[in-house]
Amino acid sequence: MAKKNIDSVELLLSKLDRMQLADFIRKECAADRQFQEKFLSLGTVTLFSPNPESYAARVKDLIDDYTGNYGYIPYRDTFDFNRAVTQILDEADEAMEKGDWEVAIAVLTGVASEAENIINSGDDSAGELGAIIYDGFEKWLDLCKNDSLPENIKSEIFEYVLSRFNYNDLKGWDWWWDWMEMAIILADTPDKQKRVISALDAFWPEGDDWSAQHNAETAQIYRFKMMSKCGTEEDQIKFMYDHVSNPDFRNTLIQKAWDKSDYDEVLRLAQDGVVHDAEHAGLLNDWHKWEYKVYRQTKNRDKELELARYFFFNGSGWGEKEYYYEAMYAVLRSLVPQDEWMEYVATLICEARSNKDKVRLLYIYTQEKMWKEYMDFLRKEPSTYNIDDAPDELKKLFADEIVKLYASAVRSYFQHAYGRDAYREGVVLLRKLIKYGGTEESNQIATEQKSRTPRRPALIDELSKL
Repeated sequence: MAKKNIDSVELLLSKLDRMQLADFIRKECAADRQFQEKFLSLGTVTLFSPNPESYAARVKDLIDDYTGNYGYIPYRDTFDFNRAVTQILDEADEAMEKGDWEVAIAVLTGVASEAENIINSGDDSAGELGAIIYDGFEKWLDLCKNDSLPENIKSEIFEYVLSRFNYNDLKGWDWWWDWMEMAIILADTPDKQKRVISALDAFWPEGDDWSAQHNAETAQIYRFKMMSKCGTEEDQIKFMYDHVSNPDFRNTLIQKAWDKSDYDEVLRLAQDGVVHDAEHAGLLNDWHKWEYKVYRQTKNRDKELELARYFFFNGSGWGEKEYYYEAMYAVLRSLVPQDEWMEYVATLICEARSNKDKVRLLYIYTQEKMWKEYMDFLRKEPSTYNIDDAPDELKKLFADEIVKLYASAVRSYFQHAYGRDAYREGVVLLRKLIKYGGTEESNQIATEQKSRTPRRPALIDELSKL
């Protein structure tokens, strides 16, 4: 604000009486939610006692204010609602900067008490409601990790967060485990550590579905975190072996064995994981990767070849690039004797066809320059996508046939095209057809469409842009 305006504000304030100011503030609070929140925040420390109920009440009022005619917060209003509640949460940051620990606790406790109401209050397609809860727990963690936090305040927070975990506050959400995370951070005495361990030992997930398994494994991880603070390394290793079905523990143990060059133990743990997690593709790949690393390290060519073939067909396009099918194909080529390579390629082609794995089948054709076989595939599946994706060398060798196949595919496309967006995409395909050398065919298709559908002005308009 310019100095001139500041001076004007000061002058006006000196002229207005208390009733005029009160009337102005009252009207602005009624008309502007953000102004109301800012005004109320002025009194959180000086006028109101820092108790959670007052902050919870402010959140409840915001939920009521933003709730629409159908009894929930509409999608479009969740963004403003997020900003309004965030302004309350920001008061915790301000309090922490000043060392007003009781205020910070009151803010965070009050908002946390309404967490389920917040997440269930409206349409969270945009994630704005969940983001509020996430932000709240981030501030909780910042508070717990604050080096300036007095011991009595640490103990107060410890009692609160452990009770929230024990009372299953937000159970069913990952945020429930954040209570335990904070309890572990604050467990700085043997008594507190024992209580944390007891809480985790008392926890037993219900059922045998994925959710129950996830909760059981998460409980084990937090139990281990607590042990890392108060137990010996020997105790920690034993705990991980006792719960080796937990993939986090199995992977840690494998890494430790690998670091010690204990390849037999790496293989034992990895192979046990393969059996245990046979129905979980992601984990299965993790354990096979460790097997592969051992076989590569120990120069076991037969096993390395076996695993490389596995990853060629089963490796995903995510994660470490050395396990992508392209990288594994190069490994296969390096491991198979040159005079046996084409015979081996034939088995890869057979498996790819059996699996209906078009990606790998076409990759093999491309790598081995098997253009006749590639064209046979395109003749059977002459989609514009398949042709566009074909190597340039193939398109040059079979230029005339490529034009015919592409023209046929474009005609087929227009038979099912409806709406301006679809027509626009059809024109894009016609331009590609021209690039392939099919100018005459492209013009012919455009003429056909104009005459066939004279009552579709949007189609004719888009075709005129060709």
